[in-house]
Amino acid sequence: MRRLFFSIIIFFSASALPAAWQIGFDLCCADSIFLDALRLDAEASYRWDGIRVSVPLRFSHSFSHEMDFAESALIVSVYPFEEHGFYVGASMIRMGMFWGLEAPEERFILFSEIIAGWTFSFPWFFIEPRISVQDAFSSEEGRLGTLREAVPQYSKIRISLIAGLEIP
Repeated sequence: MRRLFFSIIIFFSASALPAAWQIGFDLCCADSIFLDALRLDAEASYRWDGIRVSVPLRFSHSFSHEMDFAESALIVSVYPFEEHGFYVGASMIRMGMFWGLEAPEERFILFSEIIAGWTFSFPWFFIEPRISVQDAFSSEEGRLGTLREAVPQYSKIRISLIAGLEIP
């Protein structure tokens, strides 16, 4: 397993294709100031030749309920018209964990996400409006309904504005 991991890292590092690392934050999380919950979204990505692999890290805390939620995913996106910045993507795996007094009995959750958006790249930074549909196949509607009640930013459809650094 380690050999496979190191082979992948060496391949991406030595690749002659145009590539970039991206680290960004969701600016729409600022609505936490007006709501009874806190949501923080960060994302690290590697983009090369029309394909991007992202690992988001998300944390939510409800001030009105005794519940916290943390999640991560592996999202693969494709730029069919790379020169225009439009992309579509889906989570290969997305998992989360609840904790707190009002957390569901089953604390670990696996669900899905579908995203679409535009990437506007500038020297050393990028801005990315995005729309995402979480749990598109409604496999975890019960526990996600509990999360949506505690953290209003967890709607089925979310509009985000990701901004961050791009390192070529």
